[in-house]
Amino acid sequence: MAASTTRAFRLALKPFNAQYSANKLNSLKVTEAAFPIIKLATLGVKQISKPISKAIKRLGVNNPTFGRRVCAPPAQLYHWMDVNLRMRILGLGKASEVAPLSEESAVELGADMIGESFIFIVGVGCLAFEYWRQARKDAKHENQQTDSIDKLERRVDELGILLEQQDARLREMNRLILNQTTKKR
Repeated sequence: MAASTTRAFRLALKPFNAQYSANKLNSLKVTEAAFPIIKLATLGVKQISKPISKAIKRLGVNNPTFGRRVCAPPAQLYHWMDVNLRMRILGLGKASEVAPLSEESAVELGADMIGESFIFIVGVGCLAFEYWRQARKDAKHENQQTDSIDKLERRVDELGILLEQQDARLREMNRLILNQTTKKR
């Protein structure tokens, strides 16, 4: 009795054992280990962007050419838009003439804007990367599930055909038995 029970359990667990073989379990462990490393790398990139942003700000303040040609123009544009927007919000209409910022304050504001924009772009890039990675992971999981469902459907079809064949054999056997019993009478 115990041997047949053990055999029944083995037969029942055969699909499970095939699905979760040692190789498959090892590949799952590798994937799980890679996940925190990727998360850590993304966090590292975000953290590294802050000192780079500070370096860009220092470069804008310390290098006059970079400050005047790269940092000051966006700051002057921002100042012009800010003044016009505030005038409209206050109901004073469009400003006829906006006094430009001093060169020093324009360079400082522009360097801050470029540094903060750099941090923002890095953050958006990390977010886009995470979204892409998760979408790819979900698609892979969905494909695996679809493949598994397809295999199960094929197995059900095979079992249906086998059932029909056995049903036909049983009818044939019943017919032969009936013929034998009617011949003996």
